[in-house]
Amino acid sequence: MHQTHRITFLAAIAALFLTTTALAADEEPVKKEEAAEAVIVGNPPADSPFGKLKIGMKYEEVIAILGKPTSESSWCTGKQNIPFYFGDDRGRAEAHFKGLGKLDFNATVSMYPFRICKGNAPLDLVYIEYNPENTGELPK
Repeated sequence: MHQTHRITFLAAIAALFLTTTALAADEEPVKKEEAAEAVIVGNPPADSPFGKLKIGMKYEEVIAILGKPTSESSWCTGKQNIPFYFGDDRGRAEAHFKGLGKLDFNATVSMYPFRICKGNAPLDLVYIEYNPENTGELPK
């Protein structure tokens, strides 16, 4: 009787293996999660300070080129609540420059009790929007 159970168990395992192998062959390959692509909007002239910026520059490098922004804001993206997410996109910071445009940076975040999150210091540049008509004020 014991031998019959062992054969039945092995047959069930073999059937399960063949079924999952057949299903895996029909599925598309799983794509690795890609980071959000960096974006440049507009066409800043080469002699413009915005023309000297490159995606991935550190905040301090950008400020050395452009000077202090007219207005700044930061916030959490929501990814800070994903368990085991250690990427850079947990917070964002936005800087507006009058007569030049807007820049977005990845930012550090601070977590407070009751799942309250606050965006902090800007890190690296991920978005450039050249707009010579920018007033430098935050959108309402």
